[in-house]
Amino acid sequence: MKNIAASVAGAAIVLLVLAQASGAHERPLAYTQLAVASSPRPTPVATVSRGPVPPPTPSLPTTTTFGAIGALERNPATQVSALDPYLADHDPAVQTRAVLALGRLGNPDALGELTTILEDRRRADQVRAVAAFSIGLFASPSSLQPLEDATRRDAPVIAAAATGALGRIGGATVVDILTQLLSDRDAGVRAQAAVGLGEVALPGAPAIDFAHRQAAANALTSSIQYERDQEVRWREAWALSRAFYQNAAPILRRMLTDDQELVRLYGVSGLRRLGDRSYALPIRLLADDPSWRVRWEVHYALVALRDPTRVNLKPPEIPLADKAEPVPVASSAPAGDHPQVAIVTNKGVIVLELFPDAAPYSVDNFLSLVDRGFYNGLTYFRVISDFVVQGGDPKNTGDGGPGYSIPAELNPLEQLTGIISYGLDYDTKTNTPLINSAGSQYYITQSPQLHLDRAFTVFGRVVKGMSVVDNISDQPDAPRPAGIGPPDVAKRVYRCEPVTPQTDEVERKLRTAEIGYDAR
Repeated sequence: MKNIAASVAGAAIVLLVLAQASGAHERPLAYTQLAVASSPRPTPVATVSRGPVPPPTPSLPTTTTFGAIGALERNPATQVSALDPYLADHDPAVQTRAVLALGRLGNPDALGELTTILEDRRRADQVRAVAAFSIGLFASPSSLQPLEDATRRDAPVIAAAATGALGRIGGATVVDILTQLLSDRDAGVRAQAAVGLGEVALPGAPAIDFAHRQAAANALTSSIQYERDQEVRWREAWALSRAFYQNAAPILRRMLTDDQELVRLYGVSGLRRLGDRSYALPIRLLADDPSWRVRWEVHYALVALRDPTRVNLKPPEIPLADKAEPVPVASSAPAGDHPQVAIVTNKGVIVLELFPDAAPYSVDNFLSLVDRGFYNGLTYFRVISDFVVQGGDPKNTGDGGPGYSIPAELNPLEQLTGIISYGLDYDTKTNTPLINSAGSQYYITQSPQLHLDRAFTVFGRVVKGMSVVDNISDQPDAPRPAGIGPPDVAKRVYRCEPVTPQTDEVERKLRTAEIGYDAR
């Protein structure tokens, strides 16, 4: 069954660098300005073709530099040395794209080359930062020293990427490094240190002893009380809630009254995991919280604590603007740097912006299926409130796909609110995702899900209609109870003209920020 598991300043620069390195200048740019329709146009309904269908043809041919790198990256038989000409190219954008390909190949032989690039101060900062990210994909303890050195000595963009890579490796030594980096001067480094600390204590990571676990909890507890950057604070709250709830009950209790929505949400979530019924009363006081997401977490917590208090679970109202269908674009039109896609549901319209800069073939695949009409009429078969809504299965059961799979394109983009990623198959013996098993099933997050960053490819984000995503109904297990209607459905899915400005600042926030980017 396809399923998913039940960085600000510095990192933002890394992600903008990926946009330069993705071959955007080799793509014809179709629509870059905000489109305003004088009158609604009827949405074309493509002929439904649900497969099995052939895999998509890459939009960047191998006759282009970035198309050639992409072809090498997608071939598991590619030798590390095949990327040498691109690593030696005079253009830092080409070097950056090749460095990312080295990481995605997953060949341990690439670690030595990546480490050399990270330590080479003659290379551009953008190249070295992506080298740090790629090193993290291997999660090798042998990389601890060069990554730590980068956090101490290099520019913030490199230090933030190296900090994030350390979190993927885990272990007691990493905890020691990251707890110190929580007080770094750069917000991007602090944010990645918080996420990394959360990762090192998640199931499946190398075991850490009680002393290191308590040290990490104490460092996060101290930091969150004085941290002024909101992007850093909610990541610290996530780490406390997800990984250190057993060591941080007092601060989790204080988080319930925080002004920041996500901090309150993670306070409730952490106390739910703790399972201490003495916290039912302060959790109960949030039953009418202004935030729909917080109220759902309160509901989950009170159910777990066997508290019968009723919680207001009414989703946010859908404004009329989120029911208007955007102007369609012909399926034959060039994708452009920032293609947008409209999903017309029975509740309203969701508009996605796709990220070919970060995941080019994943975007090619999604657009190919959209153009075929593959997604028209498919239900959202798996919905868990304040987690994800999942659709794209031609069987509407969780077991279907297009008849092929595509490789992962892991990138530094985090699983923030409104992110779209592909669902994956799972290894039934280890209950771990098979990262190269994406097909047609996709999910959209309703809140940050940073624990999914390790295996799931981010390839777009909601830019309009987040209220519609929040109103997709949660799906009870079959048989459906009396009074519960049919699942919500994606009636039509099509390419559309942009509905949001696509300035550099908007694009940066879209790819990196939870606070300050309003998807509604």
